[in-house]
Amino acid sequence: MSKLIRHLMVVFLLTGLMLLFAGNAYAYLDPGTGSMILQGILGGLAAAVVVARLYWRRLLSFFGFRKDKPRDELPENKDSSDTDTQTYASDGKYGRK
Repeated sequence: MSKLIRHLMVVFLLTGLMLLFAGNAYAYLDPGTGSMILQGILGGLAAAVVVARLYWRRLLSFFGFRKDKPRDELPENKDSSDTDTQTYASDGKYGRK
């Protein structure tokens, strides 16, 4: 078992124990606190949507809905005259090729 999984198990176990033995808080939650909680939940959902959108193809291939296709080879520059280089003209001035 990897260290990461062991650490996550310990964190979940400790969190569960804290929730199991939690006492009454007798606290007041004003409307500002409720709106902060709602804002945090909506922000987390928005972040999850952005991450899912960025990695959509990987998620589909992970769950088996799409097979990975090999990447096509990139085209090579065969003509070097397309590059933007400076040349020295016969009249002593620099110009673009």
